Amino acid sequence: LRNAQRLSDLVGELFELSKLETEQVEPSVEPFPIAELVQDVVMQYRPQAEEKEVDLRAELPDRHARAEADIGLVERALSNLIDNAIHYTPEEGQVRVLVSNQGREVCVAVQDTGPGIPEDDLPHIFERFYRVDKSRDRDRGGAGLGLAIAKTILELHDRTLEVESTVGEGTTFRFRLPVETPVSESA
Repeated sequence: LRNAQRLSDLVGELFELSKLETEQVEPSVEPFPIAELVQDVVMQYRPQAEEKEVDLRAELPDRHARAEADIGLVERALSNLIDNAIHYTPEEGQVRVLVSNQGREVCVAVQDTGPGIPEDDLPHIFERFYRVDKSRDRDRGGAGLGLAIAKTILELHDRTLEVESTVGEGTTFRFRLPVETPVSESA
């Protein structure tokens, strides 16, 4: 039953990625409160983080920007990044989702205290089925589609998904979205 569910999940992710890559999905861009979306997604993943004894938190600015993007697609990308971070962060580790206003953009970063990604693997992590951990044990990693989906979603918005990683310290994935009206950090 578990293998059938994994196969079903894999087929669903492949179908989703295929639709995104062939641009069969047209982003429905509208302004939405990015901080609320981040808070909601963090709350959805809190039970998973607690089960793994990972401290998951959102760090939000005092004044919240309204991002202009497809809220459903951004939620999917953010979910993939948080799920990935929790999965690779060891017990008693931390996952932070940081939102910062940067003039005409809002920056969202998902930062973990996991094992980090070796420099040789960094150019490949957004490829379909690529996994840093080469073991066949699916309990230790997904199918290698989550980051490809997140990257493709951001590309549909003419945005990039950036990554910084240090082996033994952790990884940060970051993306920026345009805002409806610029909000300064200090205001």
